[in-house]
Amino acid sequence: MHRRLRIWLPGLLLTQAFMSQGWTQSSQPNDGKKARDGKPLRFYIAVDSEGPTGVNEYWARNLKRDSPALTRYRQLVTDDVNAAVAGCFAGGADEVYVKDDGFRDKNLFPEKIDKRARILPPGGPLLNGLDSSFAGVLLVGFHAMEGARDGVLAHTWSSARRRRYWFNDQEGGEVVVYAIVSGHDHKVPIVMATGCAGLCREVRQLLGNGVVTVAVKSVSPMTGQVRLLAPEVTLPRIRAGARQAVQQSGMRKPYQASFPMKVRLQLSDKPTTDGYLKWRHDNKPDWPGRRAGPRTIEAELTTTKHLNL
Repeated sequence: MHRRLRIWLPGLLLTQAFMSQGWTQSSQPNDGKKARDGKPLRFYIAVDSEGPTGVNEYWARNLKRDSPALTRYRQLVTDDVNAAVAGCFAGGADEVYVKDDGFRDKNLFPEKIDKRARILPPGGPLLNGLDSSFAGVLLVGFHAMEGARDGVLAHTWSSARRRRYWFNDQEGGEVVVYAIVSGHDHKVPIVMATGCAGLCREVRQLLGNGVVTVAVKSVSPMTGQVRLLAPEVTLPRIRAGARQAVQQSGMRKPYQASFPMKVRLQLSDKPTTDGYLKWRHDNKPDWPGRRAGPRTIEAELTTTKHLNL
């Protein structure tokens, strides 16, 4: 069962810090086409379905196509993305690319996305379309990892089967994988993330306080109730956060990961693990993974290809 939606306005602030780990705030923001040795200033927005404004259920997976709620959620996601796009251009971006990475790649209204943005085709590998020409990645509508007590709809890749991940013995969620692929494969930093307060905490712990985070919802530590901020509150904050992220993108560093990398996955139970291993042997014979316990599989990877096992 999912908790009822509750709109909650006061007390949850835009979380962003701009100086940490020896970084200092630049007195001059990026200057459009003059940035990055004369090359266009490009930004990549990856979008997930569980972390946007007003979302407190697995709507993309569970709602029927004719559900009025489905339309409402898609509009909420689209509005968050448009706020981020507007902020990017206000901050000096020349090009902004949007990739729907949520369930089934049908979470946005493409026809309602800011016409200045370029929508990337669905599917493909993680961060498909990203390359080293981009100045930064913005994660819009992401969520905390499985087990995060301060997370809304906290899970890692799957809310039912694949549960917890460790990378070189450090537990992490989906944000870790995005950071590794972006930083290791493309040398591009994560410059902003939006989602629940738990997601924002994870991002800061992983990437440092310099990355911009915008919390659009939280969980009460006293009651466990989900607290949702209204779009009238979140959209200006997302826009302002994206603008700040673009202006300060030159100070961000790509996330550095060590390879070969040991990856461990804990599933929900032994039968699920049995079936998952069989599926991997049938569908990913180049790296099926190996059993490391009743409900655990592991692998040692030399590339990011099977990073989420």
